[in-house]
Amino acid sequence: MAFFRKKKVEKNTILDISNIQTGCKAANSDEAIVSVGKMLLDAGLITEGYIEGMLNRDHDITTYIGNDIAIPHGEYEVKDCVKKTGLAVQVYPDGIEWGGGNVRLVIGIAATTDEHVKILQNIAEKLSDMDVVDQVVAADAAYIHQVLTGE
Repeated sequence: MAFFRKKKVEKNTILDISNIQTGCKAANSDEAIVSVGKMLLDAGLITEGYIEGMLNRDHDITTYIGNDIAIPHGEYEVKDCVKKTGLAVQVYPDGIEWGGGNVRLVIGIAATTDEHVKILQNIAEKLSDMDVVDQVVAADAAYIHQVLTGE
């Protein structure tokens, strides 16, 4: 008789539910970037220099991607500030003016250049439908985590 072991399924560790905040408010996009950056810092994903790189990237080219979503992440020069790949999510129900658009969902990314492309593709795929974005903005952290991780 053969014995079969179940393959161990690894949990998605890129987004911890504790790194999701709802009901956020910010005066502008810079304030929101610093806030989401501090979440990445507090989670041990980055060193402080990464936040400056997030601001610099957004000042050079907006991190607003449409569908009320911004994905601030550090510029190439601060990739050494990334300790571990991960995300932080903030929901701004009232919206923030951001690079020519309105943003209600801010997803801060801590990743090196190679990693962030796949993360961006995943976010774009999961949040391409505006109805899903509306549901995420109105939801609690558990639902947001489920949508973004598939868990």
